[in-house]
Amino acid sequence: MKNAKLYKSLIIVIIFILSLSIIFYVVETENNSKINNLGDAIWWGFVTSTTVGYGDIFPITYLGRIIAIILMLIGIGIFGFITASFASIFVEKNFKKGMGLMDVNFKNHIVIIGWNYRSKSIIKELINENKDINIVLIDNIDQNPYTKKNISYIKGNPWNDNVLKRANISYAKTAIVLADRKLDSLEMMDAKSVFTCLAIEKTNNNIYLISEVVNPENSNHFLRVNVNDIIVSNQIESKVLVRSILYKTVNKAIKELITNSYGSELYEMLAPKYYINKKYIDVSLELLKKNITLIGIYRKGQTNLNPEKSTIIKDKDILIYISKEKYQKSK
Repeated sequence: MKNAKLYKSLIIVIIFILSLSIIFYVVETENNSKINNLGDAIWWGFVTSTTVGYGDIFPITYLGRIIAIILMLIGIGIFGFITASFASIFVEKNFKKGMGLMDVNFKNHIVIIGWNYRSKSIIKELINENKDINIVLIDNIDQNPYTKKNISYIKGNPWNDNVLKRANISYAKTAIVLADRKLDSLEMMDAKSVFTCLAIEKTNNNIYLISEVVNPENSNHFLRVNVNDIIVSNQIESKVLVRSILYKTVNKAIKELITNSYGSELYEMLAPKYYINKKYIDVSLELLKKNITLIGIYRKGQTNLNPEKSTIIKDKDILIYISKEKYQKSK
């Protein structure tokens, strides 16, 4: 509404300047050698209304001078108003964006549901991996905790279709649903996550959907709504703790592998054509020359870590490896 009024006012101003320019042309053209055509008068009108003129064209008749005074006085006020209005729209737009009230036009972006220490850590790791990655956060917090242009915030309930639409979920490549730790029980946390996954799946059934599960017994409910990956957070934490108790250095190794801020990380890649039909041991040795450690294969929904040396690498296999940086495939 405000934009429409501003554009309407701008059109009125242009018509006003054009009208006075035409009158100026009529009264000056016979006596003013500086004005050769209507275009000169229109040029003079716009220059005079926005500045005090360049001095290349100036009125010599009394009526022309009156028109010049009107343009200078009114022009300064009108263009000051228009400038302030555009600035106001810009400020309001940024304010609404920060408050999570603006729609997102990202594509192939990552949508994160829920704001807590986990989502903060996830966003940090994603940005470390790719500083230009587009991320949309959905929650009910007061404002966007980030100022980066590529991290947008949508305020609202994540199972609401309109909220998901504003996050442009239909064009997102991945969605991560985190448990709402503010709820009273584990069952309520998982129930909210299931409803959210269902809403996302209904809107975009091609999205890669990941969800945190707090109660392992509820895992089947998430599978029924076609969640691609389930992270049972409590189980993972417990198992890492057990490994740390039994083997003192394992915890440090796991920390290094799952963060991309230092050391080596876990990566995956589609098996390059030149590795297909080769033995696992041969591919491992080739990669070791590049300081890359192959640790497993993902094939047809199954992960096989430390497979037999004689295992043959097949087309569409995903190779899981440890390296200090992503493997750059040879052309």
